[in-house]
Amino acid sequence: MNPPISISDSFANTEWDALAHTLRTIKTGVNGNDAASKRLRAELGFVRMLMCEEIKEWNGNNTIELSFFMASFKTIQKLEKGFDEKGIKSSEFLTFLKLLFYKFEKQKLKVKKPIATLAEFRRMKGVVENGHNTL
Repeated sequence: MNPPISISDSFANTEWDALAHTLRTIKTGVNGNDAASKRLRAELGFVRMLMCEEIKEWNGNNTIELSFFMASFKTIQKLEKGFDEKGIKSSEFLTFLKLLFYKFEKQKLKVKKPIATLAEFRRMKGVVENGHNTL
């Protein structure tokens, strides 16, 4: 067996329950008792809880719900802005979320309401094509 070429490649081969466990235990890197720090820590805790619950049972079907995929993308962008506002240049937690999203990208999209999501696809296609993708 060949060793992984990159961290993202090794991440792609990791089981979902192991990723959920890591997500639960990784440090956020946000310190301080000011209101902005507390708010960002609360958001990170909420994101951690929701993502853990969603991904811990995924092993086996290689699909991701489109709405969860898009919400994850938007959430990571928002958190990245929060880290920038706090002046935090590097965070294990944010890096982990980006790698997790990389693994999300490797899944097959599953859509519950295909017609209702057409507008969302068109809108996101424009964002990516116009170079506004921050990930």
